[in-house]
Amino acid sequence: MLVLLLSSGAWASPPRARIEFWTISLQPFFTGYVQGLIAAYERAHPDVQIRWIDVPPQTIEQKLLAAIAGGVGPEVVNLNTEGTLRMAEARALVDMDGAVPPAARGRYFPNIWSSTRSGGAAYGIPWYVVPNVLAYNRALFRRAGLDPARPPASEEAFVQAATAIKARTGVYGFMPNIDGIRFLRVFQEEGLSILAPDRRRAVFNSAAHVRVLARYVALFKQDLFPADTLQRGYLGATERYAAGQLAMLTTGPQFLLRVRADSPDVYRETAVAPYPLGPGRVLDLPTMELDVPLASRHRREAVDFALYVTDDANQLAFCHLVVVFPSTRAAAADPYFTRAGQSPEDRARAIAAGELGTARDLTVVVPHSDELYRAFREAVEQAFYGRMTPQQALDWAVKEWNARL
Repeated sequence: MLVLLLSSGAWASPPRARIEFWTISLQPFFTGYVQGLIAAYERAHPDVQIRWIDVPPQTIEQKLLAAIAGGVGPEVVNLNTEGTLRMAEARALVDMDGAVPPAARGRYFPNIWSSTRSGGAAYGIPWYVVPNVLAYNRALFRRAGLDPARPPASEEAFVQAATAIKARTGVYGFMPNIDGIRFLRVFQEEGLSILAPDRRRAVFNSAAHVRVLARYVALFKQDLFPADTLQRGYLGATERYAAGQLAMLTTGPQFLLRVRADSPDVYRETAVAPYPLGPGRVLDLPTMELDVPLASRHRREAVDFALYVTDDANQLAFCHLVVVFPSTRAAAADPYFTRAGQSPEDRARAIAAGELGTARDLTVVVPHSDELYRAFREAVEQAFYGRMTPQQALDWAVKEWNARL
């Protein structure tokens, strides 16, 4: 009888649900943190086994699509908002509004939870976010005759300060975030729409849009920001600031750690203030999500594991290791973020945490996004380099978008 029972599997352990978990570039610096997460979850859920795979950011979407097509996709995958919405457009992800209970959804900032909403459903569980703050060099402010205790609080004041600094010191005051498709965010920060309410037409060629683009083109022609701004973007801006060759930088607080390590003199003169808002009074909030593909073989366990990774305690622990911010309200209210401090990092942490409840990811959700983003980027470059007027450039881009929308 014993031999029969063993051979029939009647006394065998139940099969474990195997969850494949993909992240973006967390190895090797956060290997211990992620392995600890997984070990604790498996101890509490002996019927679940987690396999972790870390993927470079430039290949994750291609690998994900190929894995899903081959029937070997992950159960949980880390994507940014743009990637999440692209996969949702392909109808490849689980609707998290339906899969996550209301009480669990309530942990997250509503504006952050809505970042991946498309067609009435949200397709990602928010993980960590990186709001921008304003870092500025007090020594350059003093040289320009500006009061370091009164940094610019609006987009208009930001441009005026940059203009004064360049005129009085010869040092560039700023490198605006206009490279690639980031001018789509500039328009939204100005309170201008990208799409019509029915989302079937692009509308970013109005007179108001043209005025915004024309203003930045004029600043560029006046040499008020560097010629390589459109090519080097954030990387060029951070290098210039750390070298003392840029007075103001809109950046995530994590950049301050690099300044402290590489440029102690600049760090000593660095102060931090809230991001200067435009007329739209909206702050962009780049967000990372955890998604569950529809092809997942263990959806219930996958959603549960994603909620565990992004819960208050685990997000707070991750934020202690790297300068990112939580998407949950309780974690953001922890004294680690809210207590006053003297260092630029402490100040940046408190400012950024205070922005979490109102900021939102300004990623534009469109079908055929690769083609549309390319057309927009080309149009903006044509305007800056004088090959088209701002009106002609935006008219052409809108025509390209509407042909595909």
